[in-house]
Amino acid sequence: MTNRMRVFAILTLAALMGVAVTGCMASQSDQESAVAGDALPAYGVITPQQAAEVLLALQGDPTFVLLDIRTPAEVDAGHISGATELDYYSATFRDDLAGLDRELVYLIYCRTGNRTGQTMSIMEELGFERVYDLGGGITQWMAAGYPVCIGALDAEHICAGQLP
Repeated sequence: MTNRMRVFAILTLAALMGVAVTGCMASQSDQESAVAGDALPAYGVITPQQAAEVLLALQGDPTFVLLDIRTPAEVDAGHISGATELDYYSATFRDDLAGLDRELVYLIYCRTGNRTGQTMSIMEELGFERVYDLGGGITQWMAAGYPVCIGALDAEHICAGQLP
C-alpha cells in the first residue's frame, strides 16, 4: 500500500468516525430538531455529510424514505443501504411519484445529481413537503467514503460497511 493510499484510508476512517461520534453524542431530540428544524432546507441539495446525518437521525423512522431514482442495473451495481428504487427512466415515473405520500420525508439520489434535480422540480410541483437531494449523487457519496451495497434491493446483497 502506498503512502498516498494510507493517507486516504486514514482520512476516510477519520471522517466516518466523526459522523459516528456526532451521531452518538447528540440526543434523539437534538437529532430530530436538526432535521426537522431549519438546519437543512425543506427543498434542496445537501452534501453527502448532511445526507449521512439525515440517515442517522431518521433510520428506522416510518416517515422517512431513501429513494434511489436510478435504473435497476445502476442500483444493483451499488446503492445506499435501506433505499427504495423508483426508475427515473420508467414510462410511469411521474405517475409513480404522484402516488407517493407527500407528507413523508424523502432523501433522493441518482448517479451524479442530474436526475434528482429534475425530480426535485416534479416533487415540488406535486406538493411534497420535505425532500432532500443528495448533491453529486451516489458518486459523491462514495467519493466521501460512505458505505454502499452491491446487488438487487429485493435480494440478498453485500454491503461494504454501514453507517454507525
